[in-house]
Amino acid sequence: ILFAILFSFLCIATYFSTIEVNGLRQLSLSDFEVGKVADRDVIASRELSYIDEEATRIRLEARKKLVPAVFKYDDVIAIAMSESFRTFTNFLEELFIKKLPREQFVLEFQQEYPGVLNPAELKILYAEQNKEDLIKSSRSVYRQLLTDGVAAFPDEGMENFNSNLIEIIRQRNGREERNEVSKDTMITIKSLDTWIKNTVSLLSIKTIPWKTISMIVTPFVHESILFQGDESEKKMDSSLRQVTPVKVSLNKGQKIIKRGFIITDDSYLQLEALALSGVQLNSRKFFASLMWIALIALLALFVFSPIITGIRLEFRMSVVLSISFFVLFLITLIARKGVTFSMPLDTAILLPAALISMLITILLNKRLAVLNAFVCSMGVYVASDFFAATAIFTLLSGVAGASVVQISGKRIDLVKSAGFLALINPLIMLALVGIIPDKTQDIPAVLMGSSVNGFMSGILVLGFLPILETLLNTSTSFRLMEFSDLNSPIMKKMLLTASGTYNHSIMVATLAESACREIGADPLLARVGAYYHDIGKMDQSEYFIENQSDHNRHVDINPRLSATVIRSHVKQGMEKARQMRLPREVIDIISEHHGNSLISYFYSEEKKVSEDVDPEDFTYPGNPPKTRESAVVMLADVVEAACRTLEKPSVTRLEKFIDELINYKIETKQLDNCDLTFREVGIIKKTFLKILAGYYHSRIEYPNQKSGESGEAERVQEPITQKGIQQKKEPSTTRNKRKKKNNG
Repeated sequence: ILFAILFSFLCIATYFSTIEVNGLRQLSLSDFEVGKVADRDVIASRELSYIDEEATRIRLEARKKLVPAVFKYDDVIAIAMSESFRTFTNFLEELFIKKLPREQFVLEFQQEYPGVLNPAELKILYAEQNKEDLIKSSRSVYRQLLTDGVAAFPDEGMENFNSNLIEIIRQRNGREERNEVSKDTMITIKSLDTWIKNTVSLLSIKTIPWKTISMIVTPFVHESILFQGDESEKKMDSSLRQVTPVKVSLNKGQKIIKRGFIITDDSYLQLEALALSGVQLNSRKFFASLMWIALIALLALFVFSPIITGIRLEFRMSVVLSISFFVLFLITLIARKGVTFSMPLDTAILLPAALISMLITILLNKRLAVLNAFVCSMGVYVASDFFAATAIFTLLSGVAGASVVQISGKRIDLVKSAGFLALINPLIMLALVGIIPDKTQDIPAVLMGSSVNGFMSGILVLGFLPILETLLNTSTSFRLMEFSDLNSPIMKKMLLTASGTYNHSIMVATLAESACREIGADPLLARVGAYYHDIGKMDQSEYFIENQSDHNRHVDINPRLSATVIRSHVKQGMEKARQMRLPREVIDIISEHHGNSLISYFYSEEKKVSEDVDPEDFTYPGNPPKTRESAVVMLADVVEAACRTLEKPSVTRLEKFIDELINYKIETKQLDNCDLTFREVGIIKKTFLKILAGYYHSRIEYPNQKSGESGEAERVQEPITQKGIQQKKEPSTTRNKRKKKNNG
């Protein structure tokens, strides 16, 4: 799947790189300027058309001014107006029927409709002789007003719309009607008096003055035709989408620029259209590139196979290698498309070949980094239009990056590597300039650029490495150094909650690191793995003898449950390790440090109770170690724990005991899956013996430490193991039996 995805991306990138924009490779727009005299002829190589942006803009502006703004007749407002005016005229009609004195008439009106009419208007209303005609005429005018509606024109928002017409949306009989009307014919609050005057005249109302009717109608008039901003914008967008751009056609062979003539605005537009319009696929180059990419893919499958690398690449690492190839390939294509870095050696200074090689060296190993540099250089060769200079620089710079990087766990070494690359890259570039001349525009610039390329590669590793370490969860030396910090929260917690396990882990780490250094394995990985191999004991530390002081918890439970507790620390340790995002290699050490060995003591105890015992219930859930580091941690763990039970551990007794312990692991096939040789096993035994002999060396008894005078003498003469504190006055047979039980 990864191969198919990468190949697809490469094909797409190659396709776009082999598309030649008409004229772009033959001319640069920067060589021409409006108002200057042309120094060459430019002829259209084929028929093409382009959009006249200015003419299209004018057409769009004209269309905008023709689009009417959208208004909507609000039925809710109209109904409310009708109801309020009907109530008012009914009240007025009843008031007229009462034929009250003027003062009483005014008071009752103001009580019901305070502020609607002023005293002067009420006087006119009271004095009107044709009161019945007044109400009838007012109702007729108001009905016509409701039918026509009163428009509300906003102060802002209609500037870009038609200045003469508007579109009104009405709901009639459940259907939506849209009509365009002139703005001048619309009734507004300002033009209301004029409209009433004209309407009264048209209705032939001669007995009632129009001002009196206006006096009654106006207080109950509200704007019911409202501007719809969203609808208006939608109408504008829809109308503008229908505008056809203005196109100008050029014929094949038409002379766009004439040598010796001043370049006009129109000529420059045509020139720009020639450079930026039509495309052509260089099919010959495209298919040749595809063939090369296919060959490179097959080469990569062989180069990165276990036959060559000696290891089977994980998927995540294959992704890293694939991305590195694609990045170099893409940068080369982009640089070649431009003008500034189009020359082969100019393109080379943009390629982060050294950066990629340094990252792969740290994340994987140096051999893979060199092989990747070779494969990537082949890809760059294709992407650079088959120029060897760019590919050679990519290869040599990549090899240099893999060679100078120091994997010591100190990040300052990466800065030193950056300094070395800042010197090596210019030397590579200088050699290429001498061997392959005329491949750069500016020799001093490419030498300086290659130096900056090398230095920045080393510096950028500092930025990219922590991100990649976290994303890939790899066991680089830098990340292992961070996990080897004994001041980390998890190690401090272990010291407080399981101090015996903590001291045991420290001693196992010392043994494993020294042994791995002697046999050529990774001592840092072994040390970190040993630090964390027993973190699963932290939650139930009291069940492990190294953390017990006076009471053995296993005395209170049956052997099967004891075995379950002992076995569980492996699984719990793996869960904690995953929560901490420890590298997979460290998690493997945690899961394999007991292999699938039998917890023999509790198995034997259970068999005394019941003959029907399944050994699987008393077997550790892990697998035998697969790596040398994991195997060494297993051996260091069992040797460190077991040697604490020896009384008077002399060198001879230690040597014999270590031999027995390691040989037992070999006999039970716990080392069958790892690559340890018998020679390396012998070296491991000698290393363990040397360290433990020094650890258990005898001490001189001071005069004030006589046996029996204090408890101190007993602690000097009789070693107290960090797996637990032996009880005074406890019979030796009982004590030895309890030790054997808890060591499982």
